[in-house]
Amino acid sequence: MEATDIEIVELAEQPAMVVRRKVEVEQLGATLGGILPRVFGYVIEAGQQPAGMPFMRYFDMDGAIVSLAAGLPVPAALEPDGDIEPHLLPGGRALTAVHHGDYAAVGAVWAKVWERARGLGVTQRFGGWDVYANDPAEVAPEEVETRIYLPLDS
Repeated sequence: MEATDIEIVELAEQPAMVVRRKVEVEQLGATLGGILPRVFGYVIEAGQQPAGMPFMRYFDMDGAIVSLAAGLPVPAALEPDGDIEPHLLPGGRALTAVHHGDYAAVGAVWAKVWERARGLGVTQRFGGWDVYANDPAEVAPEEVETRIYLPLDS
């Protein structure tokens, strides 16, 4: 799928464990890097394996500050532990597209997804999430893959 290809998919609800934060947009990568190892460790210590790839979900933006939840999908929600808490990625119809390359450029794909959503009568801009399909430390920069989802039924 090319970055400009946008599809409508049907998603099942997915339990997850996340840490919520309000951070500056420029700090998204560092924030994710600080959260994911902790969530992964908690999930493993609790006797589960992640049920998918890491994600970052966006709820609101106030200037350059974004409210987000970052974490991992799990087979079943776990008890909270400090700032690690259960979360549910919504099921239902969603737009999805894939961005290949530097994560800093994923906003262009989001803009196209939002444009398509507006054409479908969707007015919200938040509640979507990025799924990090591979590890940037293990692939060439142009092979980094980020899948984005924007729910249509919320």
